Amino acid sequence: MFKNKKFLGIIVARENSKRLKKKNLKLLLGKPLVYYTIKAAKKSLFLDRVILSSESKNILKIAKKFSCETPFVRPKYLSNDNVGATEVVYHAIKKVKKKYDFLVLLQPTSPLRNANDIDKAIIKIVNKKALCLISVYRSKIPQKFPININKKLISKVRINSKKNNNYYLNGAIYIANINYFIKKKSFYSKKSIPFFMLKKRSIDVDNIKEFNQAKKYLKK
Repeated sequence: MFKNKKFLGIIVARENSKRLKKKNLKLLLGKPLVYYTIKAAKKSLFLDRVILSSESKNILKIAKKFSCETPFVRPKYLSNDNVGATEVVYHAIKKVKKKYDFLVLLQPTSPLRNANDIDKAIIKIVNKKALCLISVYRSKIPQKFPININKKLISKVRINSKKNNNYYLNGAIYIANINYFIKKKSFYSKKSIPFFMLKKRSIDVDNIKEFNQAKKYLKK
C-alpha cells in the first residue's frame, strides 16, 4: 500500500514460448527465469499481494516454492500465442475477489527489473495522479517497440515505427488504475506516464542472445 492505495501484483508466465523454448523455466544462474520477477515482486514495499497466472503445473510449482500465490490455474485457451497479456490480466482480476486500486503487471522476461524499480513506479503513478504507467528506456541505437513521449506523457504507441525514436518500451512494468483497466482493457490512456529505466536493466528476454545478455548483467 502507498498513500492508502492498494496494489495487486500480477505475474503472467506460460510454459510454451515461440523463440526461446520454455524460457520462463530456463535456468538463469541456477534459478528459473520466472524466479527473478517473483523475487523482485516479493521484495516490493508497496505491493499488497502478488499472484502468478499460468497454465503450467511446472511454473505454478516453482511459484509456490518461492512463496508466490497461485490462486487459480489459467485456462489453456488463454495461453495461446494469439492471446495478449491484457486478456490474461483481465482474467486474473476477475478471479481475485478483494478490491485493489491499481494492478501491476510484471513479466518474467524482465529479470533485471528489481523491487526498487517497482516501488519507484508505484510512487510515481500515485504522486502524478495518473491512470496508467509504462516502463521505458532510452537508446541511441534503434530497438524494438519504439514509443512516442510527448510532454512527459505517453501520447501514442507506435510499434514497428519507421521513424527514429529514442524511447522504447521495455516490458518490465505496467501499472493501471484497476477500474480503468476493467473498462478499457488497456494500459494506455491520454494520462499514461512513462517510467524511465536504465537500458542495461531493460533487457526483455525473447531469444538466446537476450538471455545471455541478462546472464552477463546478473553476474555483475
